[in-house]
Amino acid sequence: MPLSSPVSPRDLGLKEKKLQSVEEIEAAFNIIVRRLNEVYKYNRRDHDRLTEDVEDVSEGGSLTVEAHTSSDTLTEAESGSVHTNRGASGTITLTLPAIAPVGTTFTFCVQETEYLRIDPGSATIRDISNPGLAASKYIEAMVIGKAITLAADSNGDWFTTDQGAFGIWLLES
Repeated sequence: MPLSSPVSPRDLGLKEKKLQSVEEIEAAFNIIVRRLNEVYKYNRRDHDRLTEDVEDVSEGGSLTVEAHTSSDTLTEAESGSVHTNRGASGTITLTLPAIAPVGTTFTFCVQETEYLRIDPGSATIRDISNPGLAASKYIEAMVIGKAITLAADSNGDWFTTDQGAFGIWLLES
């Protein structure tokens, strides 16, 4: 089950009651830890599957995959490429081109448990699940396996063409 799925105490096997003893708190804690391990395994499995798919395609030489260990500004010439944070030891910010022709696309995939941040510069990232996102606001994710593809539109903004199985990326507040 992905992290974005809501979890209630019942999903964790807990009764909705006040925990009163150390034993009850330890039992609840152990249930939560087991659940988080299940979620991690689910995300790791999908991450590994996505990585294998990217490696299969990249062996053919037609897809550029760039692992960023520091922040970078992407260029129009990199359209169609995949960008990851593989090897990063902190937040990586990838800034989209200031001017990009319609149809310029970039795919982003989180491969480390560090934030991968996508900054639209002065443009807007428009997303059907977040239609009110203001201009110049970045999106970010740090869950391994999260992926998103963005394309340039005719207004100079960016829109989501695919978010993979993991749902919404976090929005700058």
